[in-house]
Amino acid sequence: MLTKGFRKIEGLFWMVLGTAICFLAWKVRLGTFMQPGPGLIAFVTGLFLFMVGLIMVLSQILSRVHRDDGFDLNLTFRNISWLRLVYTMALLFGYAIFLNTLGYILTTFLLMWGLLYDRKKKNWALGSLTSLIITGGSYLVFEVWLHSQLPQGIFPWR
Repeated sequence: MLTKGFRKIEGLFWMVLGTAICFLAWKVRLGTFMQPGPGLIAFVTGLFLFMVGLIMVLSQILSRVHRDDGFDLNLTFRNISWLRLVYTMALLFGYAIFLNTLGYILTTFLLMWGLLYDRKKKNWALGSLTSLIITGGSYLVFEVWLHSQLPQGIFPWR
């Protein structure tokens, strides 16, 4: 049974972990956003963990609603959509298999489209546009801005 006190401790745990990661990343060398050092991504990750923990602690302190934090494992697994879980895992498995063969752009677009396509509304245009924006944005960040080497795949340009 999870209690309100445990949730505060959980938030404090994430805050301490985030602070430790920030401290260790600071010692390595952060660099700048234009020329990132080896500790910059770890530092940003530590800040993110710290903020998540802070939000957890503050939400428990400021919450006026009493919740029953009982944890029922049977109820949790009963409400899982197993078909959606298997579908998502298959998409991620396919992404890992075909990433080097097809390349980052095509594989990421297909993964995002598969995750964002709404089968009930059958609106392929919104899923395609969103997937294109996510793929293009991540390509710009990693390939152009950070000069990471993403898998080229079937596309001849580089």
